[in-house]
Amino acid sequence: MTDQIRERDQRLQRPEFESMVHMLAHAAKEHPDHIAVISGDNEITFADYYACVAGLANNLIDMGARNERVIILKANSIETAVAANAVWAAGAQVIMFNPLYTENELRPLVEDASPTVILCDPVHEEVLAPLAEANNVTHFYTFEDEQVAIDQWRGKRDLKLPTPFPKNTDLALLAYTGGTTGLPKGAMHTHAMMLAMAKSMDGLYSTPIAGDIWLNVAPVSHIWGWCVSLVAPMYGCNTVVLVPKFVPDVVISEISRTKTTIFAGGPSVIYNALLAVPALRETDFSQLRLCLGGGSAFAEATIAAWEDASGNTVHELWGMSEAAPLSGNPSDRPNKIGSVGLPCVMTDIEAVDPEMGVNIMPMGEAGELRIRGPQMITSYWNRPNETADTIRDGWLYTGDIGFIDNLGRITIVDRKKDMVNVGGYNVFPREIDEILFTHPEIHEAAAIGVSDTHRGEAIQAFVVVTEGGTVTKEEIIDYCKENLAKFKVPSVITIVASLPKTPAAKIDKIALRKYYEAS
Repeated sequence: MTDQIRERDQRLQRPEFESMVHMLAHAAKEHPDHIAVISGDNEITFADYYACVAGLANNLIDMGARNERVIILKANSIETAVAANAVWAAGAQVIMFNPLYTENELRPLVEDASPTVILCDPVHEEVLAPLAEANNVTHFYTFEDEQVAIDQWRGKRDLKLPTPFPKNTDLALLAYTGGTTGLPKGAMHTHAMMLAMAKSMDGLYSTPIAGDIWLNVAPVSHIWGWCVSLVAPMYGCNTVVLVPKFVPDVVISEISRTKTTIFAGGPSVIYNALLAVPALRETDFSQLRLCLGGGSAFAEATIAAWEDASGNTVHELWGMSEAAPLSGNPSDRPNKIGSVGLPCVMTDIEAVDPEMGVNIMPMGEAGELRIRGPQMITSYWNRPNETADTIRDGWLYTGDIGFIDNLGRITIVDRKKDMVNVGGYNVFPREIDEILFTHPEIHEAAAIGVSDTHRGEAIQAFVVVTEGGTVTKEEIIDYCKENLAKFKVPSVITIVASLPKTPAAKIDKIALRKYYEAS
């Protein structure tokens, strides 16, 4: 660990909390009338937030939720945020599923989670009610039902959170992975791990107490959404703006209306969509001071265009369902585009040989990144074999391939499982993606490995051309030949109208592979 990272470890000046519930109680006591959450025309102070959490938590305990699991299925909203904190205050564990999930996706997850209570938006009742019945969940409610309707507790500031509060070793969250390698796994986070998440964010982007306004577009069901909606803002007693659904025009309008200071944007596709909004140039970004990105590669052109439009660069971070954040480009140092920055406070990161995962790679050489820190899980829910594969000798093996430079900064090359063997050469599709991103007439791109009778595997790239662009497949191939080694050049370019996205707004390469196999 470098001296600079140690200095950041020592800069943390927030109170020490035993649990997420202690953190909420502190915010309500110290800043009762400060706005905690804004969602559209709806907003709530920390004191009313506390009251609503207390009211719902006591009802959840009556339902038998203590030490059990509670599923929440609703888009980003004040109700979602209150419900999550109420589950913690009831001594239970939160499970959030993305509102975009279908019945087929939800069925195995509900079975795996074995919840005691399910709370959902009325629009999801038709899908979830049969799943609740099939899994013997007797406490099933929509947020319009009297037992869980949030607004009934607003203004009742004499309400108290149930005691005892959770301990930091108590399980707080099951964060289900995106399912890129099969059935999603429940990453088990304790309160201590969640608080370490808050400290890690604060070590990268320390905020003034009750002085910042965060805006989040990621689903709160996603680990990034958790971090920038329910954890990092409350750690500093700050306000968070929750956008229920990513609509570019609405997001631009909300940044201006709410005087957002921190935009937790996420993947590059989010920024590209915002850059296409005609009103962007007329938007008031005078309050905006920090923009965050992660989850996908950023083209330099995207960041340059965002800087030109908003006056802010994009600080990239790195994280995963099992531990977040892991690293980031700190706001108090020059940003390095293309890098995911320095390890977070209290976090060790090494690049090791991808085959055995033991030998540490020389500086600047790519290997599998493994991490060790207080924000990482120690097991998956009901998955002992997967736990043993992922967590070995105290290290969490991320499956990400990357290297560490002489300044300690980390660059992600690709996913280990995405690596393609082309005629004996290891090729990382993300490198091709980044070259394609630099073409002025390419809006989005994604390369995947496909079977090839001659070379075993080959690269195929899917490309979305910019509006008005006239570039041809042949011209794109020629562009790749100018910028890539021969064995890395895609054998096929497919121009498409759009690329499939995951619920976390990342380009869905699994869907692209299925499309290729079916065609």
